[in-house]
Amino acid sequence: MPIKEKLKQYILDNIEIINESVVLVFIEETVHKMDMYKSLESISKIIELKELKPIEIKTRLSKICSLYKVRVQDKNLDYLLEISGTNMQDLMNEIRKLIEYAGENGEIQKEDIDKLATKDVQAIIFDLTDYLGVKETDKALEVLDNLIYNKEPMQKIIITLYNHFKKIYLTKLALEEKRDLVEALSLKPNQVFLTTKYKKQASYFQTDEIEKILKELINLDYDSKNGMIDLEIGMKTILCKNC
Repeated sequence: MPIKEKLKQYILDNIEIINESVVLVFIEETVHKMDMYKSLESISKIIELKELKPIEIKTRLSKICSLYKVRVQDKNLDYLLEISGTNMQDLMNEIRKLIEYAGENGEIQKEDIDKLATKDVQAIIFDLTDYLGVKETDKALEVLDNLIYNKEPMQKIIITLYNHFKKIYLTKLALEEKRDLVEALSLKPNQVFLTTKYKKQASYFQTDEIEKILKELINLDYDSKNGMIDLEIGMKTILCKNC
């Protein structure tokens, strides 16, 4: 019997024990409202907790600012999401800092976000790729040095950069084949705004250049694990060769 059927039967058999004080949490990519779902719905209260879309996140952050009598423009909330990601817990921490800094009757400015907000690693990788795209080697290396200074593991940096260039590669292919970019990149609803950035960065590179960078990152990972090269030196070499 499939695991979902076993679980369904277990719940039905033990419904008297599972009283109203029990909360069952199911984590699923998609919810199929059939069979087990309908059985549970008939005997309990079901609450779906979906990831918030950017516009919903901004509405919540804006309301929090209003409660503390702090103003913030929509474009600056967009910028905050762009650099700090869409994790609500992280954003709550960031908006609290910005509210304290602006003070009652103040306004959160883009410059304040640059000073105080913690950048998501993915946002930093976007910055690094921008510098690679416009051939500004010094700035690309500075971004890498800052990541290392902030104790981001080199292995994580390499993996994140590889996955980033893989998405740029998929963007190039999707644009050439006129495919839906959100689907091609498997973006979540709260990540759709990233399509504009991926398109921009895809325009910096030829397809063969992206393939070359991906191969170099794979080779660096292999060589470092076999003690043939230091990760930091190898990473900086790749940046210099491709700037």
